[in-house]
Amino acid sequence: MSRVHPALRGAVALVLAAALALAGCATAPPGAGDGPGLTIVTSFAIADLDPVENGYWGNEFGYAELLMRPTLDGTPEPWLLTAVRDTAPTTWELTLREGVRFQNGTPLDAERLVACLRHQLAENPVLRATLPGATVEPTGTHQVRLTTTDPTPNVPNLLAEESLFKVYDQAAYERAKGDPAALVAARIYTGPYTVDGLDAERLRLVPNDDHWAGPPPLRRYEVRFVTDPQARLLAVRNGEADLALYPPTTMATVLEGRNDAFYLTGTPTSPTFGLYLNHRRAPFDDVRVRRAVQRAIDYRQLADDVMSGRYRPATGIYAETLPYAVPTQTTDPAAAAAELDAAGWTAGPDGTRSRDGVPLTFELLSYPQQPDSETLALAVQAQLATVGITVTIRSVPDIDATLKEADSWQAGIGGSSMLSFSGDPITPLRNGYRSDSPNNRGGIADAELDTLIDRVSTEFDEATRHALLRDVQRRIGEQAHVIYLGMRLPNVIAGPRWKGYRIQPALIWVDATTAPAA
Repeated sequence: MSRVHPALRGAVALVLAAALALAGCATAPPGAGDGPGLTIVTSFAIADLDPVENGYWGNEFGYAELLMRPTLDGTPEPWLLTAVRDTAPTTWELTLREGVRFQNGTPLDAERLVACLRHQLAENPVLRATLPGATVEPTGTHQVRLTTTDPTPNVPNLLAEESLFKVYDQAAYERAKGDPAALVAARIYTGPYTVDGLDAERLRLVPNDDHWAGPPPLRRYEVRFVTDPQARLLAVRNGEADLALYPPTTMATVLEGRNDAFYLTGTPTSPTFGLYLNHRRAPFDDVRVRRAVQRAIDYRQLADDVMSGRYRPATGIYAETLPYAVPTQTTDPAAAAAELDAAGWTAGPDGTRSRDGVPLTFELLSYPQQPDSETLALAVQAQLATVGITVTIRSVPDIDATLKEADSWQAGIGGSSMLSFSGDPITPLRNGYRSDSPNNRGGIADAELDTLIDRVSTEFDEATRHALLRDVQRRIGEQAHVIYLGMRLPNVIAGPRWKGYRIQPALIWVDATTAPAA
């Protein structure tokens, strides 16, 4: 592996270095000199401001806010709420922050919150599936009761999910929906910045000086949509942007020692990529082969050597800093070989394994939207060769769609965050690991795991819930249902004025406090 990956990284580095050398003279972002400002370049375009279809962008870029705010340790804090408490196993009391107004001047009170929540409970299929039969009703000027059909201890996390509970002016939305320009003019959100314009190239925002937390610090702010990662890097390098989001990890090495662009990192909480194994197809219908692959992979080498220290080793499902995390993955080539021997896969004179004349081989899928997946695939290929497993690699244009198919694949590298946007461990388990889960990529069918997930989903006592989560992790690890390849450090590229930028949890790039370091 050491012969392949440094060369690959070096080739990418040469391309990026050449691009930097060709960059023109620096130019200041638009409006420089008007006060603190920010220009972000991102790979994802925002189509419109519809809260049901595209509302999740709002809290990330500071024009909307959620009821609860995600934190690094997974325990949400009040945001537009001041308190949330369970008054019974299926009943929760939500207390709104007073003095909050939508950007159009309309006050946010319990009646208006209930209106938008009821609309989402009816129209958002993800929310309907998460809280089937849930109801909301106002109980005071700033109090709302949320009633669920089953005990749901992770309600505070659900209130911090950008895909579930958005906050907006329902009446103004009803008048403007379907018309992108009217949605911009309606000013239906509460955030510290108000969208002043949106087209195919950029999102323009102005400060909301009537925000409940006071006037925000940025006097000019825009988000530009640039799909090419090298173009995003060069925008920062040329002084045309302050922050570039979603940079490839390989850019870190290129930027070492530079003073015109800085590769910044944050703290990961769960693995970025998983190696998904299709339990419905050979050879991964045999747990011994799954375990062999799990134990043959060198997780520290992936993080430290292949990814140049820009990843942390995946010792299990969660970062070791979380209170319920337990290690479930270790590198042990001898144990991997023993598993293969027990399964009847014997090594030939050249070390490759076969059974009844059939070689032990499988196809591994990667995808070009995440270049790191292709780098990891090459590394895994080399590591598994050392225990006699032959791997071929194929890049597919849509990894999510492919992994939803039952029979067209054997193994694939895909995104694998085991925590939700809010840091909740329960929702990803229910959605991806139960036998009947909608996102059960590998066809996992494990009654014992199903029971553990059901128990942890309704357990209110924290100590008991953490103990159940540890049992869940051990079960997934023992069965090698999914193998976790590494935890990429959250990253951005910043210009000189923003080299002190702090990456926040849950993709919150801008909030009411965001400003250049003094």
